[in-house]
Amino acid sequence: MSLRFATESHASRRLLGRQDPQDLLPRRMPWIMGGMALWALLILLRLIWLQGVEHKRYQAKADQQHTTIVPVPPIRGELRDRRGEPLAISIKVESLFVDPRVFYPDFKAGKGEERHWGNPDRKAASEMATKLAPILEQTKAQVLEKLLRKKTFVYLERHLPPVKVAAIRALDLDGIEFQPESQRFYPRGSLAAQILGFTNIDGIGQLGIEQTYDKQLSGVKGELIAPRDAHGKLLILQENYSQIPVNGASLQLSLDASIQHIVENALEEGVRVSRPATAYAVVVDPQTGEILAIAGTPTFDPNHILPKKFRNRGESELSAAERDELRRELERQKAARKVHPIEDVYEPGSTMKIFTAAIALEERKVHLGEGIDCMGGRWQYSTKAPPITDTHHHGVLSFEEVLWQSSNVGAAKMGIRLDPAVHYSYLRKFGFGDATGLNFPGESAGRMIAPDRWSVPTQYTFSYGYGLNTTPLQILMAGCALANGGKLMQPILVQRIYNDKGLLLKEFKPTVRGQVLSEETANLMKEALKGVLTRGTGKRAQLDNGVVAFGKTGTSRKLIDGKYDPRRHFASFMGFFPADKPQYGVMVMLDDPAGDTTGGDVAAPLFKRIGDNILRFRETSPDPDREADLKLSLRDWPVSETDEATVHVERGRVPDLKGLSLKAAIHRVVLVGGTPRIEAAPGSTATRVLSQSPDPGAPLEPGTVVKIKAGNP
Repeated sequence: MSLRFATESHASRRLLGRQDPQDLLPRRMPWIMGGMALWALLILLRLIWLQGVEHKRYQAKADQQHTTIVPVPPIRGELRDRRGEPLAISIKVESLFVDPRVFYPDFKAGKGEERHWGNPDRKAASEMATKLAPILEQTKAQVLEKLLRKKTFVYLERHLPPVKVAAIRALDLDGIEFQPESQRFYPRGSLAAQILGFTNIDGIGQLGIEQTYDKQLSGVKGELIAPRDAHGKLLILQENYSQIPVNGASLQLSLDASIQHIVENALEEGVRVSRPATAYAVVVDPQTGEILAIAGTPTFDPNHILPKKFRNRGESELSAAERDELRRELERQKAARKVHPIEDVYEPGSTMKIFTAAIALEERKVHLGEGIDCMGGRWQYSTKAPPITDTHHHGVLSFEEVLWQSSNVGAAKMGIRLDPAVHYSYLRKFGFGDATGLNFPGESAGRMIAPDRWSVPTQYTFSYGYGLNTTPLQILMAGCALANGGKLMQPILVQRIYNDKGLLLKEFKPTVRGQVLSEETANLMKEALKGVLTRGTGKRAQLDNGVVAFGKTGTSRKLIDGKYDPRRHFASFMGFFPADKPQYGVMVMLDDPAGDTTGGDVAAPLFKRIGDNILRFRETSPDPDREADLKLSLRDWPVSETDEATVHVERGRVPDLKGLSLKAAIHRVVLVGGTPRIEAAPGSTATRVLSQSPDPGAPLEPGTVVKIKAGNP
C-alpha cells in the first residue's frame, strides 16, 4: 500500500454554519480596543482620584500608621527680682510617653478622626506594665490602663528624675519614648510665693504673676514629626519640626528678694508673738510706685503643691481618711495662696485720719497748731447716732496732737468742716473705691458710697476710718502721696519684659495717676506725722541710728453680726523713711492679734524691725540698685559631659556643692531628688556656693531641702 500526499489546495469548509475567526476579527477588534481603552481610562481616573483628590486623606492615614506628632513645649520664661536674682526658672527634664497603637495590631485609621482599634495585645502590654510600675511608683493597673488607652499619645509619667530615666532606658523597651520638657522650679522656695504663683504640670500659670503674664511667659509650643522604624520605634529627630517652638519671655520684677526675705522673717516673728489669724505687709518705693516686697501668712512652697502621697492617685484610690486629709490640705493651700494686701478689704480705722487732716489742710479748713476741742474723749454729735469716743479723755489738742494721739473726736471735727462733695472727691483722688491698676488677679476695689447716699453719721465715721472699705495696698499707695509731694502713683510689679535672647521687649515706667495734694501740703503732713513716732501712738516704730520716719498707727474693730466687737480687730502701722525724701513706704497689718492690742503695740514694732533691717541691708549692699543682666539664664542647663554640673551623683545622698557655680549646684541637687534653697547675703551677686546644709554624703529623702549659701568667694 502506498501513501499519497495531497499537494493541491482545498477550499475551507464552514463548520455547522459558523464564520471563520478571520472573518470575525475585523468586526470584534473595535470592541476589544474600546474595552481596553475604557479600562485604561478607569485606571487613569482612579489614579487621578487617589493621587489628586484623595491624596491628603491617604497621606494622613499613612502618616498615622508610620509617624507620630510629638508636642514640644517651649521653655517658659524666667521671673527675676529687680537685681536679676532668679525667683522662677525652668529646668530641662524628660517625660515618658507611649503611642498605644503599638498594642493594637488590628488598628486602622478611618475617615477623618475615625479609628478602628480592634482588640489589644494585652499580654505584651501587661508585661511592659509589670516592668514599668515599680520604677514609676505606680500600680500595674494604672500603667496598664495608660498603655491601652485609645489615643495616639499618652503620658506615662511627666517630669521624671534622672535616676528613673536611666532605669527605664536600661530596660530597652519598644513602644515607649522620652520627650524633653521643662519643669518649673522656684530656687527660693516659698519666698514671694503668693505673688509669683505657680504652674500646673502642663506649665500653665495658676496664680499670681505666673497667671497674669502666662501668655508672655509661655511662648509658643512646637511639634515634632517622629517617624517609626521597622520595629515601630519612634525616631525623634530635632530637625523634623513641623512647628518650631518659641521660648517664653522673661520678666524682671520690681521685687527685691533681700527685702522680701526681711519682710517675711518679720511677719514670722509677728505671728509668733501676737498669734494673729494672718499677718501681711507691703513695701513700696513712694517715688515710683514700685512694689519692693509683698508677703502674707500663711504661705506655701510652689515646688511642692501636693504631698507626694497624693500625686498620681485619683480620689477613688484614696481611703476615707486620706480623702479627709486631702480636703484639709486643699483648704489650707487655698488660704495660703491668698494675697491679703491686694484681695482683702477692711475698714481702715485710724490710718484714715491722716487723709482727713491732709484734705482739711489743703482746703484751708484747718491750720498747723490750731486747737481742736476733743470733748474729753466723748462727743454726742447727734441724738440719731451713737457718740464718738476716744481711748483717752483728751481735751483741747492741736492739729498735730490729734494725729499723734489718734483722736477720733478731733478727726471727725476736722472732717465735717469739709463740704461732703469735696470730701468725697478727694477720697476718690486718693484712689479709694477704685482698683490700683496693678493688673493682678483677685484685686479688690474696695467700697465707698457717694454723698447722695450718706446718712447722718457717714461723714463723721469716714473721717476716722469707718463706713468705707479699702485694701492695705490702696491705703499704702494713698499714703505715698504724702511722701512724694502729693502724687498718687500706680503700683508696679513688673519692670521689664525680655525675650529669651535678653532683648528688651517692654518697659513699665512709673505712672502718676493724679496730683492729689499740693507739694506744700504734703510736706506739712510729713512734718506733722513725724511726731506720731516721737510723741504719739507709734513710739515703738522709731528706727535705729537716728533715721527719722513718719507714719500712722491704725486699730479698727471688726463688724461681727452687725456689731463692732471690741475683741476682734485689725492692727496696722503705715510708715515712710527716710523722712526728708522717703525711699520706702511700709504697711504692716495683723488680722485679729491676740489680746486687746493696738497698731502701736504689735504692728509698729514690726515696722521698726523691717525698717532697721532694710537700712542695714542698704549699708552692706555694694550696689543695691545695679541693673539686672537677664542675658544669662539658669534654664540653659549643660549637656556636655565636661561641664561641672554634669557629674555622676548618688541618688539619696547630698552632693558636694562647695565651690560650684549657683547654676551647677542647683542642677546637682535636682539630680539627686532634693529641693535647693538659696541663701545669699544682702546685695551679694551670689555666683558661687560658700557652704551647704546638710553636709555632703548625708542621707537625702526625696524633696528634702538642701540649703545653699551663695555669694562671692
